[in-house]
Amino acid sequence: MKTLLIYPPITDPTSGYHSLSYIESYACSKGFNDIDIMDTNIEALHYTMQPEESERIIKGIEKRRIYLENKGQLNKLEELELYYSWKAKNFDNSKLRTAIDVLQDEDKFYDYSLYRPAVEIISSWVSIITLLGFPGQFNGFSVPVNTHFNLYSIGDLTNEDVINRVSNPFVGYYNNVFMQYLNSNNYSVLGINVTYTAQLPFALYISNLVKKEHPELKILFGGTAIADVWKYIIDKKRFFEIFNNVDACTVGEGESAFVSILTNVKNNEPLSPTANVLLHPKYGHEVKEHIPIKYENIEELPTPDFNKLPWEKYLSPHPYIYYSPSRGCYWNKCTFCDYGLNFDSPTSPWRQYSLEKIVEDLRILSKNYKFIYFSVDVLAPAMLLKLAQRIIDEGIDIRWGAEIRLEKYWSVERCTMLKQSGCTAISVGFESGNQRILNLIDKGTKIEQVKETIKHFTEAGIGVQMMGFTGFPTESLEDAMDSVNFLYENKHNWTFGGLGTFVLTKGAIVAQKPKDFGISNVKSYKGDDIAWQLYYTNTVGGYDEDEEILVKGKGSLRKNHFERPWVGGVDSPHTMFYHDVFGTQIIDEIIKPNNLIEMEKNKPDLTVYLNGVVQKGIDKYPVDKLFNESSFAQFVNKYRDNGVGLDSKEIKGKLVNDLKFPEESNKDTKYFLRNDGRLFPFPKKMLEFLEFFNNGKTLNDAMNTLDFSNAELLSLFEYSVDHHFLTYVSINSEKDLLVSM
Repeated sequence: MKTLLIYPPITDPTSGYHSLSYIESYACSKGFNDIDIMDTNIEALHYTMQPEESERIIKGIEKRRIYLENKGQLNKLEELELYYSWKAKNFDNSKLRTAIDVLQDEDKFYDYSLYRPAVEIISSWVSIITLLGFPGQFNGFSVPVNTHFNLYSIGDLTNEDVINRVSNPFVGYYNNVFMQYLNSNNYSVLGINVTYTAQLPFALYISNLVKKEHPELKILFGGTAIADVWKYIIDKKRFFEIFNNVDACTVGEGESAFVSILTNVKNNEPLSPTANVLLHPKYGHEVKEHIPIKYENIEELPTPDFNKLPWEKYLSPHPYIYYSPSRGCYWNKCTFCDYGLNFDSPTSPWRQYSLEKIVEDLRILSKNYKFIYFSVDVLAPAMLLKLAQRIIDEGIDIRWGAEIRLEKYWSVERCTMLKQSGCTAISVGFESGNQRILNLIDKGTKIEQVKETIKHFTEAGIGVQMMGFTGFPTESLEDAMDSVNFLYENKHNWTFGGLGTFVLTKGAIVAQKPKDFGISNVKSYKGDDIAWQLYYTNTVGGYDEDEEILVKGKGSLRKNHFERPWVGGVDSPHTMFYHDVFGTQIIDEIIKPNNLIEMEKNKPDLTVYLNGVVQKGIDKYPVDKLFNESSFAQFVNKYRDNGVGLDSKEIKGKLVNDLKFPEESNKDTKYFLRNDGRLFPFPKKMLEFLEFFNNGKTLNDAMNTLDFSNAELLSLFEYSVDHHFLTYVSINSEKDLLVSM
């Protein structure tokens, strides 16, 4: 009996996730050895970046752009499409191969002046291919839950037109690679892991596609996002409306459940009820409000085998694995937390491997993998210190990172031992810089202690990534700014991180005891059938009118150019790699390539390149006045802010009748489009300055050619370098790296 496990788009392309490897390893230990793993997330992305496929995509987009530019009137959705297709106009798809090479090459990867443009090219491409689906549907390597469609709406998740369109950027891969592979192998079971909500529409598309051609194939869904759908769906009887082409779904921990299903299939038995499994009603079992939940004895789990992941395809120079030596959280008190199948506490029950098992697993894994992230809610301090000592004693050569609590336990000496064992970076949920809010969260920490602890880690040479949020119930603007000020005042003791925004979910203590936290009117959003997030009203605190002050304060904390999965994203593989090489001085390395002013003083003939393109506008429709990604986000958020979640039909209905007619515009209007896809409607003089560097020029060339004063040139040059409009690296269409050093 053959089984295929797949990981669907769209998520991190820099490493494989560990869920399928854990499931496969456990099944093998129980005698099911004929299991293949296929990472369709990375394979589908690579397929779009092949020269012939990318050329086909660009030609199709160009044809559609010309049509829209010449149309007599545009609705708001067409405006958005024209905006994205205009930005794609001069994209050079031949640069993709060079960008991939930079990210996979061990030497080039660590040259940030090469790394940054490579990431910008890949990121721009991901934005461009959204034109095959809903324009702008991807936010990096994710899908916003509320965009052209609503991932919390059963109507949208069961709307085949919506699912097909969302998945259309990868339809060539599905038809020409995935289905051909599936058709050529005699699989009995197809398992699809859905870790993130963003993967859900792609997983549903694949299950629909496969079931039509192979109705006899047993299709299983599992993963965190599937468990969350079950956990948060308002009417559980409607669960299989979403998963109509799925035979069974595992919710919670899946090892035993998966083996139970495989046993049924192997023995030609009907799928039978078992813990953590929901069976499609066609098997004669009613979908109940509650099902038996089993938590694994994790000490009995085998060492995970990651060898079936396609390591040569990931956009990284090294393999990076996720290893889970514990499940649940030993603290398990935070009032905002709601993670896992937790029924009476913030997380699922706390369990941890024995020290001997962790050491033995690491001894085996370190033979093939140097970079290991302990993918857990949090690791217990005493165990972690003992583990560090054993790693040192046994000479296990790894680099590792983990999320930990900021306990007083972590002295400089103990942090130093972690560093000696290979710890390169940690992430910490400090949550807030205000003690009253920390107490309300029940974090169990003191802000002064947090300050000392992150200092100890930094002094030991371990990068500290800080995670917190604003907007917790009862928080005032002053409370929120305490968090901003804390991070700013201690900015030398953390590398990356920042402040998000509080989101209320129904399993959190806050939602269960709203009066204790000064909130009322707690309810699901109108239109959301899956109450992943809850709407509420503050009765105490709040600062809507002063939101801009806080937004500006948060922005001042930003040290990174990119979010996950790139360097700067908390706990991303690339961030760990850079921490390993550059340590706590990582920020200096990121800033260094932009210091062209100092370089010019020492090397006045340094060639500088334009990091983007000066591009002609659209005759009939001024580009900077088109409905764009920001306009669309404001439109959707206006309804969310009032407790309403729109579905795709409602969004379309509100936007298709809002028409834009051609305007008189200057045919010579130009814009600067940076390589990361950001548009800048600069004055003519600034555009003339930037365009001069298009094919590579020196500052001396500009002074000798342009009719600008030296003071003007130096001012524009410094501004352009600071905003990454100019760089001394260019990835050109001949796939060569042009570097002025």
